[in-house]
Amino acid sequence: MAPVAITEDYYLVLKVDQSATTDAIIKSYRKLALVLHPDRNREHDTTEAFQLLGRAYETLKDENQRRSYDRLYLQIKSKATSQPRASTAPQTNQKREEEIDISQETAGIAALDKSKAERAARWSTSRKVYDDQIFELKREVRKLQAAIREIEDKVKKEKEEEAAKNSWGRWLLSPLNGKPVETEEEKERKARERIGRMHSIRIHEAKLGNKEEELGRWEKILLDGEREFASENMKYQKNRCVFEERIRVKKERVQQEKDRIQRERERAEREARERAQKERLEKERVEREARAKAFREEQEKQYREWQERAAAEEAARLKRQEEINQARLVEVEKRRNEQKRRMERLARANQAHQEDPARSFGRADTSSSAYPAHGFASSTAGSKCIHEGWWNKVEGRNICERCGVARYRYLLQCPGCSYRACPSCQKVLRPPKRYGNKLKTDQAHRQRKMAGFGSAYDDDYD
Repeated sequence: MAPVAITEDYYLVLKVDQSATTDAIIKSYRKLALVLHPDRNREHDTTEAFQLLGRAYETLKDENQRRSYDRLYLQIKSKATSQPRASTAPQTNQKREEEIDISQETAGIAALDKSKAERAARWSTSRKVYDDQIFELKREVRKLQAAIREIEDKVKKEKEEEAAKNSWGRWLLSPLNGKPVETEEEKERKARERIGRMHSIRIHEAKLGNKEEELGRWEKILLDGEREFASENMKYQKNRCVFEERIRVKKERVQQEKDRIQRERERAEREARERAQKERLEKERVEREARAKAFREEQEKQYREWQERAAAEEAARLKRQEEINQARLVEVEKRRNEQKRRMERLARANQAHQEDPARSFGRADTSSSAYPAHGFASSTAGSKCIHEGWWNKVEGRNICERCGVARYRYLLQCPGCSYRACPSCQKVLRPPKRYGNKLKTDQAHRQRKMAGFGSAYDDDYD
């Protein structure tokens, strides 16, 4: 399978120069990965951009792949400049502007990092040379100092021997041991040795001075190099801080613009929510008014129906009342006619009594046929009851069998024939008690009472 042709400018994707070091490429990749990672950037096109960034990083961090890519880089760059192509990392307009704005600063930081790395490499080499030279000089100085100390030790030992020979103890013992005698040859040999040691000390001291002077020069060169390297690092830090400050300012501007856009979006959303809420409230108000209107109309309809029913019921009630009133009028008229007829009968009975009292109230004939005018006869044909005794009360609404008037409280019932009559009619039907040939009550008073429908029982009527 043929390899896939590379058409992307990986140096532009990673925002580094073609001469950038591996450390600069790694650093730029880590920084861009934090921006383009899909988990941290929710844009719809960051996945493709992050994959392209990974391919560029995998290609440029490997030396062999980078050399192969560099051989094709001129062709890729010429195609990219001659033919406009789509962005390798599609992003929003705001992010592309942000990347273009900080490209110069990123390139400046990359150049500073590269110069720092080269300077550090040169200083490392120079420092190694300086350290080696200083180490050799210190080793030679230590050798010369050891040689000088060795010669001085010999001189010191010789002086101690001479002092021991000239000491009081040796002088006191000289008679016994004898005084040592040195020959001329020994004296000359010691003198030559002493002079040789003096010359050796001077020569070694001269060499030591030269070596120490040379060591001081190398140490000064090392110190100056360290100071220069430190000052260059300070300049690097200062320049890098300048670039980083520019990047920070631009990012702050972009962030402020984002915040402004976000605030405008939130304000628009808030206004949209408020409008939607107002519309919803207005809709609810209209619905409430419609429901209230429908409820009022329903109530009015029910009220009209109730009024119509009430009017119909009132009309029916008035009609029934009118019918009842008419019936009452008819009944009253009937009662008046009946009362009129009764009064007429009573008047005839009174007249007949006045004409023939013995016939009306004779002891010999007390049957019902003897009292036709007073109504003492029973209502039933052929009855022989004279309605004497105590008449019991019959509670309830009943109709008098004599006058036909409906009584609301009670009637009186005859104990002999169970004839029911009102107290007024009972006074007429019941014969008066006799004590010899005299009546118990005054006849005239009794007639007035009957004419006025009054009796002892009338006190309980309505």
